[in-house]
Formats: sequence, C-alpha cells, structure tokens
Amino acid sequence: MKIINYLIPLFFLIGCKNPNIEKSYFVGNWKSSDGSYIVLNKNGTCILKNINYFKISSFPQNKNKILDTKGTWSFANNINNGIVDGIDKGIKISYKIPDRDGNGGITFYISGQGFNGNKEPWSLFIWEGDPDEMIKYEFIKEE
Repeated sequence: MKIINYLIPLFFLIGCKNPNIEKSYFVGNWKSSDGSYIVLNKNGTCILKNINYFKISSFPQNKNKILDTKGTWSFANNINNGIVDGIDKGIKISYKIPDRDGNGGITFYISGQGFNGNKEPWSLFIWEGDPDEMIKYEFIKEE
C-alpha cells in the first residue's frame, strides 16, 4: 500500500510536464466554429478571414465588424494563458487594420487534448470575455 502513495504523485508529475510543441505544427489552415479562419504560412506571413473583430478587439467600434486582413505571425514562449493546460507557448499575430492607418496584434493561446490538455492535436484560442467563464474563441487545424 505504501508504494501506491508514492506512485500517485509521480503519475501526476509525469503527466503535468511541459509538452514538446513545435512551431512547424502550426503552419496551415485554422478554422473556427463561426466560419472564420486563419492561414499561417511557413514564411511567417498570415491571412485572417471573416474574423469576428469584436472578439479579438472588444472596443465598441468593432462590434458587428468582420476582420479580413493580412499580417505576420511568430511562435512565442513564456505566454501566460491564465488557468488552463499549463502550456506557456502561443502564436503572436500582427496585422494591418483595414480602413485605418495602423496595426493590431493578438496572442493566441495553445490548448491540447487529454487529461491535462497537453497532448496533440493542438488548438488556438483566445478568451471570449472573462477567462473565469471559460468561453474560448477557438480555432482548430484543418487537415
């Protein structure tokens, strides 16, 4: 019985290790349930299409606006996604703001599958509103 007392904490420590996430995995097309999508190209450029602009930039003037633009993306370390999965990597996107002279930016968090949420397949998300409500604006990779 004493050995079980040692194995249970060991199981959780092994299961909670930081996953090996490779930048190359994220190259491709990512789609959300609302029909919007993001294309992350190998050369670091990206396309954002039919994005609900209010979900990524909640200023009143962005309500009911759709974002169709181009930009660049990079894989980032030391990203704090709040309260899930313990994954400290993310995708940073910089984009041109249509109809305005300026740029915008958004950091997508990475979430996974499994008990600890730290296994492929990965998804990209941002919190929709208060993270305590656990509502994600999520993008799944198309194969």
